[in-house]
Amino acid sequence: MRPKNVVGVMLLALFFWTVVFAGPFGLEMGMSLVEIGGQPEKVGNGLYMLNTVPKTHSAFKAYVVKVAPEGGLCWVKAIGKDIATSSYGIELQTEFHVMEEKLEAAYGKHEIMDFLMTGSIWDEPNDWMMGLIQKERILAAIWEPAEGSSLPSDLKQIALIASPISTGKGYIAIEYSFINKDSCDAELAALEDDAL
Repeated sequence: MRPKNVVGVMLLALFFWTVVFAGPFGLEMGMSLVEIGGQPEKVGNGLYMLNTVPKTHSAFKAYVVKVAPEGGLCWVKAIGKDIATSSYGIELQTEFHVMEEKLEAAYGKHEIMDFLMTGSIWDEPNDWMMGLIQKERILAAIWEPAEGSSLPSDLKQIALIASPISTGKGYIAIEYSFINKDSCDAELAALEDDAL
């Protein structure tokens, strides 16, 4: 093989490698568990916990993927590291907004949801974390085409969520839903119902 051809083949291989691992954390819609690699731990119907992914990010300690036998990968959740915070949730909110800015730089416009449910008793500033624990407070951001977000063609939605562990600890998570998620959910539900 001529040197020019070798270089051309190497560049082509590099291009395809980049395309294959161009999705969130290097994961692409439709990948099988074998293609994802590692040693996934099954945690639910089609749900698998991963400690590593092709492209890691220092803000996250674990990843959960949803994979259907036929449809492949349809959903990815990155679970953030524990964040020590006050009952006011200041540190958790700060980390949330830092990640929000990063996602905004990548995907553009989004909807922010930051509110306490009507009638909640956890309405004092120092009740912020307790409101999250009681599922009466929400801090989330959603990226989707309807919001004017600039998503890749295979992504349906991205969600950034602040979650509590206790009144003094929380974490952030990002969920990526691919456009095959509905069919993936239907496939997994049918397989589960087949056991009845």
